[in-house]
Amino acid sequence: MKKSSQKLSSIFCIAKEMIPDHGEDSFYYDSADDEFVVAALDGCGGSGSKKYENYSGKTGAYVASRAVCGGVKSWFCESRKDSELINFIVKSLDVCKGYADKAGRIMGSLGKAFPTTAAIIKGKLTKGGLKVKCFWAGDSRCYLLDAKGLHQLTKDDLDGQDAMSNLLNDGVMTNVISASAPFELHSKEFTFEYPCIVFSATDGCFGYLNSPMEFEHLLIVSLINAKNPYEWHKNLYDRMNEVAGDDFTLCVATCGFKDFESMKNHYSKRISTLAQLLNSEKDPAVVWESYKKSYSME
Repeated sequence: MKKSSQKLSSIFCIAKEMIPDHGEDSFYYDSADDEFVVAALDGCGGSGSKKYENYSGKTGAYVASRAVCGGVKSWFCESRKDSELINFIVKSLDVCKGYADKAGRIMGSLGKAFPTTAAIIKGKLTKGGLKVKCFWAGDSRCYLLDAKGLHQLTKDDLDGQDAMSNLLNDGVMTNVISASAPFELHSKEFTFEYPCIVFSATDGCFGYLNSPMEFEHLLIVSLINAKNPYEWHKNLYDRMNEVAGDDFTLCVATCGFKDFESMKNHYSKRISTLAQLLNSEKDPAVVWESYKKSYSME
């Protein structure tokens, strides 16, 4: 666990490429003073399947997630002003596009130039609570996990679907970061009480489970079954590796916990509630509607 000042207990990332050196996810996390950032990005492999000779034959999706991630890093290190994040992202895309244009022949199918999703959380630690600004585009998500459960802080850019229906149907992406088409970088602010966990995730983390309830169960069981932080990281990685059918990236910041045992205790009571939900004989749609009332904070 990476230690920091004030109430940031830890910050880390769990990630895997399904095909080594060809994964289209990227991530960035860091902390400075009383602020931190956790960002997860997923290059869009369908519309970004075009390959570029000048990028060693890598796809636009592969390049996009890394380039935009670099833009996020530059923003956090050089500015951190909310209004300027979009400028750093656009600049990173302009560099991508300009360098690619010099490559000559472009291989592959037609699509968007350098498309990627993004889920970015900038947190500020204050005496009055954790102040969070979420930025996102596409179907990568920002989350809060507190004693009351899992809460999705962002709204997927997926043709009006919610978190459950998106698991059952392939939604059409309506907005992604791209160098060749207009896009919107959504943003929303929150203030949360300590202690809590916030994290950014690509769809490989949650998209291969049967429900958002199962995702929450995976997160909490991985924690309370661990003897130390490193075992928790391993549990998360192993469990996601078992269920994921795609690259996955989970960037986590834990805030306001005295130590690892206190964090485990904070979430231990939630397991019985989740067990009741997951083992309920009620219609799954009814269970979801009940769970959704606290889950959705979009």
